[in-house]
Amino acid sequence: MNYKKFVVYVTLATLLLAALAAAAQDEPFITPVPCDEPGQLTMWVWDENWARVISSAIDVWVENYCPGAQVNLQQQPWGQYWDLLRTNVAGGSLPDVFNMSQTFFYDYASNEVLLPLDEYLEAAGVDTSIWGSGMVDPYRFGEEQRLYAVPVNWDTVGIYYNKDMFDAAGVPYPTSDWTWDDFAAAAAALTDPENDVYGAAVYAGFQTGYPNWIAATGVSPAVAPGRAACTLTEPGSLEALNFLADLQAQGYMPSISIMGGAGADDAFNFWLAGRVAMISGGSWKLPDATAQATFNWDVVQFPRHPETGRTRSILHAVGYVAAANTPNPDLAANLIIFLGSDEAQAFFAQAGGVAPANPGLQDEWLAGFAETGINAQAFVNAIEDSQGVTIFGEIWDVVNNELPINIFDLGVSVEEATQMACEFIETQLPQ
Repeated sequence: MNYKKFVVYVTLATLLLAALAAAAQDEPFITPVPCDEPGQLTMWVWDENWARVISSAIDVWVENYCPGAQVNLQQQPWGQYWDLLRTNVAGGSLPDVFNMSQTFFYDYASNEVLLPLDEYLEAAGVDTSIWGSGMVDPYRFGEEQRLYAVPVNWDTVGIYYNKDMFDAAGVPYPTSDWTWDDFAAAAAALTDPENDVYGAAVYAGFQTGYPNWIAATGVSPAVAPGRAACTLTEPGSLEALNFLADLQAQGYMPSISIMGGAGADDAFNFWLAGRVAMISGGSWKLPDATAQATFNWDVVQFPRHPETGRTRSILHAVGYVAAANTPNPDLAANLIIFLGSDEAQAFFAQAGGVAPANPGLQDEWLAGFAETGINAQAFVNAIEDSQGVTIFGEIWDVVNNELPINIFDLGVSVEEATQMACEFIETQLPQ
């Protein structure tokens, strides 16, 4: 996963007006509420483009909902952001409001340094189910599964496919109802050994690769919620990984060595080079694919598991959180709810590139790709039944490199590779 893909790809100057007009005509998903009392807050973000967007939104919050409030918004560079936060945790001086990643959330929640937001969201009339499972479930913690974040954005994963290759092989384009069996049949039909072309490459990376297939079986990929256990040896994980390994054994998917690496970008570049018909890729790759692909292509959701009927994308959403010890908890929560509202999220829709978490703004994000004719809706559809991020830094290399290299390059059996991975992962879980 690439958490730094927060750059502006598309400038759509009319989108903000369209978003605000839509919000005025339709019932908003999240309506801001006035603050009870103004005060001072410090807020941290790591992305400079986000800082500009959020600054504009905060100006509206102060003017319309909390006159007299003051927000010291600071952008801390990505390379320093998490080190600075850890230092501030130790010193008890976290910013009042700051951005959080699903990958690191557990460390903060388990140390009880974040403010639960449930009561504030309930008081504001916010139905948290509007965001879909993958956006908010990773930000729940404890026996009561209290919610500690309001999501900022989302990115999901789908199948990018080369339409020209499908046409040449006489294979029908995939649909939202296709199954694992349909995918396997297409991968076989699209493989062309004489021209060194493969049917698929869909295992690389945590967010983009094999964990999506595991999630479709109903298993939390790699690690159970709350970091309770390694799940790679569970039947659903073994089923998904063996399905992919069998495709490779039959010659329908390349090895990591042939593809050039175990990362999502390696698969994407292999696809751009015309060496593979289908890859798994993130919504953040739409601008790159639009600019760089020299063939006709489109995207579709992951195929459905033959028994569960589920297609589950790994979804990552950055969140807004507040420090548990903030001197102004009501004000911090009020600002967070505003930033998640239709009104504030319209600023992200206007900026382009980042897909706003608020479901009322999805059409504005989609409008950025309307002229391409690409089925970007597939990424929006993937939100509803999605799987949030479960892995964390200490196991990153094992899950993203060691495990796929063992299975898809060195030919280690799925059972042996997952056992070795779990032996290490278990040492990194809470005891």
